[in-house]
Amino acid sequence: MGMPQDHTEATALIARALAPYAERPGPEAVAALVDDLLTCGQELHGSLSRAPSQHRPAGTVAALAEWEYFAAVGPLGSGPHANWNYARALARIIRQLMAPGR
Repeated sequence: MGMPQDHTEATALIARALAPYAERPGPEAVAALVDDLLTCGQELHGSLSRAPSQHRPAGTVAALAEWEYFAAVGPLGSGPHANWNYARALARIIRQLMAPGR
């Protein structure tokens, strides 16, 4: 199974997570966004991990390792921005996993 070609949902999630801080949604919406990002990222990670290494886009090893770390560790800290910052980190990694040539 290769990388999905339609990244519409992932792109929308990334845009929501990387919105300016002034547009940050409430805590419940951020928690739902994190759940959606984790689901999306796990699917991308699984697709890339199952692909034979010679068919993986260049540069995926680092992004895969970064995803594994962040998915396992979760948000760092407990302040009001911890989950929002976590969502933004997940979004950036997903963007790397989807990047052309990756």
